[in-house]
Amino acid sequence: MSLGDMLQRHAGQATVATAIITEAVMTQLRGPAAAIAVGVAAAAGGLWVAQGRARQKSAVSMGAAAQALTWQPHASRMPRPSDSATYRHLAARMRQITEHVRRTIAERGLEKVTLATSDETGSWADARSTGHGRRGHVWLGMRWLHPRHTAHLPAVLEHELAHLQRRDTGKRIVVESVAVATTGLAAGLLALPAFILTAAAVWVLNTLFFWWGELACDFAAARACGRTAVVEMWREDLERERARSLLPRIWVTARGLRTHPPTCLRILWAEHVPLPSALGQEPHPLRTAPGQVI
Repeated sequence: MSLGDMLQRHAGQATVATAIITEAVMTQLRGPAAAIAVGVAAAAGGLWVAQGRARQKSAVSMGAAAQALTWQPHASRMPRPSDSATYRHLAARMRQITEHVRRTIAERGLEKVTLATSDETGSWADARSTGHGRRGHVWLGMRWLHPRHTAHLPAVLEHELAHLQRRDTGKRIVVESVAVATTGLAAGLLALPAFILTAAAVWVLNTLFFWWGELACDFAAARACGRTAVVEMWREDLERERARSLLPRIWVTARGLRTHPPTCLRILWAEHVPLPSALGQEPHPLRTAPGQVI
């Protein structure tokens, strides 16, 4: 079975499950407790949207401060004789990224994108983004700036910029709020077996939405950088996963599956997703790191 057939089959199953659940809920809406259940579900969904939007706006607003503290001191400073070769490379890579983002945000429909490195635990290989309207913020782990791993930087950056271009942060908040409201409504209207089925279906649909968003951004990265660059990036990530001991690997994988598809699926997608034939003629502006010739 091909990847497209598999996704189509799961989408069909999800549609059938949604129709069954909707029919059950509509039947129960005729009962006396419907008004209370609907009110509680609407309040829960509304509160989820409110807190999500507040966190989204706060994260983007704090992006300028994060950039000033972690990015700008290195990207804007002139090299010194005492600087190591690695530091010179990191600072030059930051300047490249800053210039590339500055040049391309308008064509992506964005107004401003700030950049920062993360100081959180485990942030060495971090890459994430959040957006609010036409503004966004991107966190990049130092791994992607380091000379040993910087070849994957273009694909990583294009993936995160695609999230901002697609307004994925806002979409996720809406989808999560609908999931919270639906689960709350099911809890107030349905018997326990039906509620469990509904909650499970909501979780699956929510997860599939997140997975599709990640695959869509992988597609955008493949369009910008080429299929090979994205495949190699995820193959290296898969090797890092397999280098962990068994229990930590299971824990990290299980925790990430709620929002990110398995790395093997991402590799399969990058290898087989159809791309325009004209791609690959122009190398990505970040493909050549400072001091390198490709």
